[in-house]
Amino acid sequence: MRKIKDLYAHGGNIYNIGYRYRNGIFDFSANINPLGIPLEVRKLLDRRIDTLIRYPDPQARRLKAVIARYWNVKEGNVLVGNGSTELIYLVLNAFRSASVTIPVPSFTEYERAARIAGNKVTFIRLLERDGFYLKGSRIKNCGMLFLGNPNNPTGNLIMRNRTDMETLPAGRVVIDESFMDFLPDEKEHTLIGRAKETKKIIVLRTFTKFFALAGLRVGYAIAHQDTIRVLQRFQMPWSVNVFAQAAAECALFQKDYIRRSRQTIEEERVFLYNAVDRIEGLRPYPSVANFLLVKTEGNRSTSTRLKERLMKKGILIRDCANFRGLDERFIRVAVRSRKENMRLIKALERK
Repeated sequence: MRKIKDLYAHGGNIYNIGYRYRNGIFDFSANINPLGIPLEVRKLLDRRIDTLIRYPDPQARRLKAVIARYWNVKEGNVLVGNGSTELIYLVLNAFRSASVTIPVPSFTEYERAARIAGNKVTFIRLLERDGFYLKGSRIKNCGMLFLGNPNNPTGNLIMRNRTDMETLPAGRVVIDESFMDFLPDEKEHTLIGRAKETKKIIVLRTFTKFFALAGLRVGYAIAHQDTIRVLQRFQMPWSVNVFAQAAAECALFQKDYIRRSRQTIEEERVFLYNAVDRIEGLRPYPSVANFLLVKTEGNRSTSTRLKERLMKKGILIRDCANFRGLDERFIRVAVRSRKENMRLIKALERK
């Protein structure tokens, strides 16, 4: 039986092992844009050091206005939070539901937050033979449904047809679009347009993955204005610091960075997928995000042993054994720079 602390473990925890590798760690366990922080954001933060003496705007009004213009919604449709994870917990605290349904495998914080809120949790297993797609017919009536789109750790759009998510039998559908920015055609897949109009849908976004601002913790929800008003009543004051608000505001204006990021990730994802696919005993799954789910087959080591072996080489991957719906045959690797991806491939080629 899995321990709770293991069930809710995440990738990217370099602090637990960093002291063992003085020459540095190549972190493929956290799905962060390899281009790093946008240059203009770096410059802005250097100039804003003196703002640390002031409290942040508790309503993040400047950032909220920029997000609203970016998505052509009203400011009342936007709530800024301390990363999308805070917003997951906020939704479950604000809208108490008798039942929460979660397709698995998926981001483990959906379950953790639901259980802390006292919800009954039902899991729908995404089947490997179906390409880890969710079939709407498998969803039964529930109070709240969580969907990762694209889904983590599978990397695919969770349903083949975007509009099918609007008709699922749930009181509220929370759609986590943390990795949607990586899609050049994201506007064809996002549910933001519907979220502003119906109380059924809440869309969550983050600046963590695409804009490489993981350490600042900033994300946002887009929903019907009545929904946002309820969420605001449950949010802690000053949850988003001044640096996070300023960096996120600046990031949305970096059109060249956005274009280059999407192009780089597309090229490197295809390269990494094809390279892994050629390695005996490893099977990557198609992805639209900046990471790949990989299955170990045949005589290959288990995911845990493979992780331990790569750690000795200073390479950290995500062991997916603690994801519900997966086991010790699955790992997840981020799409990094060509040089880093080559290093990973060479390490994986050695059994």
